Amino acid sequence: MSPQLFGISLYQQKHLELRLEGRHPFNARSTFASIGSDDPSAPYLSQIPCSWGAVYFPEHWREFHAYLSFRLSEYAWDADQVVVPGVRSNKWMRSWKKYFIELAYLRGYVMLYPNYADYVSLSTNHLEVGAHVKDVPIETYLRKKRLFLLPLMPLPEPFHSEATGLLELPRGQLPEWSDLPTLDLLGLVASEEILRERGRVRRTELTDCLDPPVTPYDVWDLLCLRDPLLGLR
Repeated sequence: MSPQLFGISLYQQKHLELRLEGRHPFNARSTFASIGSDDPSAPYLSQIPCSWGAVYFPEHWREFHAYLSFRLSEYAWDADQVVVPGVRSNKWMRSWKKYFIELAYLRGYVMLYPNYADYVSLSTNHLEVGAHVKDVPIETYLRKKRLFLLPLMPLPEPFHSEATGLLELPRGQLPEWSDLPTLDLLGLVASEEILRERGRVRRTELTDCLDPPVTPYDVWDLLCLRDPLLGLR
């Protein structure tokens, strides 16, 4: 029910890619165990948008379309304007995720991630050759594929009701929103309020606007600008 939740990932995070030093392994259960979490197996919230199997909510996706149009038009900011300090995505010149990361940071938005044992997920990345995957020697390809290929949760057999593992959650159900651990873009534990405050501070730095945004999912209100089509802010 929270407007801060922009979607649900079907893929588990196995590596984090936004730290300046580069990609490094990530295990949510180990992270939560290290801080003394009551149940390290709990699903969690993360600011990182998933592109390898995810459900995006329509309100947030429409807002992202408006934000992307704003950024690509260079209406107020140059294309190379750094919105999120200290993340590798600032160098991603051909990735839509760079701009979704910016929006998530400014708003303090988060995505719900699964946290099953051994990275079992509802989607995986087969690393097919394409725009972001080059045709390389087979040994190099297989080594890289192992970084991203995850085991899929089994489907139930027809006409049977054997458990698939989907309900292997704390007390067999999704925890309350307030009980979900939250991670920032660098995979560090941070409260929802901290994420929202970071976004508020950065918004003020970029726009000189002290008044908080009042209209949900409205990019022009968020950026304290006038809509060039409507003449309204």
